[in-house]
Amino acid sequence: MNNSETQEILGDPSHSKEAALGMVYKIGDLAREFDVTLRALRFYEDRGLVTPARSGTTRLYSEEDRERLRIALFCKRIGLSLGEIGEMLDLHEIEGTGSSLDKIRNVYSSQLKSLRVQQQETEKTISDLEAAINRL
Repeated sequence: MNNSETQEILGDPSHSKEAALGMVYKIGDLAREFDVTLRALRFYEDRGLVTPARSGTTRLYSEEDRERLRIALFCKRIGLSLGEIGEMLDLHEIEGTGSSLDKIRNVYSSQLKSLRVQQQETEKTISDLEAAINRL
C-alpha cells in the first residue's frame, strides 16, 4: 500500500499513528500473513492485546500492532496463557531495560524447559505405543 492509499483509508494523516509509521494492514492481511482466522484477531483485540485504529467498521493495524500480534502468536504457540501473553507484550514494549530483558529471558527459558519435558514424555508415549502395536 503506498502513502496516498494510506492517506485515503485513514483520512487526515496528521492524526494517525499508522500514517506516521507508514504501514497499515487490514484484518485480512494479517490473518493471511499469520495464518489465523479473523475471529482470532478480533479475540486478541477484545482482550486488549492489539488495538487497531478504525476507519468506520474497518480495522486498521499499524506496524506496531503487527509486531504485537507476532509476539502474541509466538507466545501462544509456546504455551503461554492469555495473561502471560499480555505480560510479555508489556515487557517487549519496554524492551530496552535490562530487567525487562531478564524477565523475558526467564519466561522463555522456563517455557523451553517445560516443552522439553513434554517432548520427552511424548517420545516415551510414542515408544510405548509402538511397542504395543508390535505386540499385536
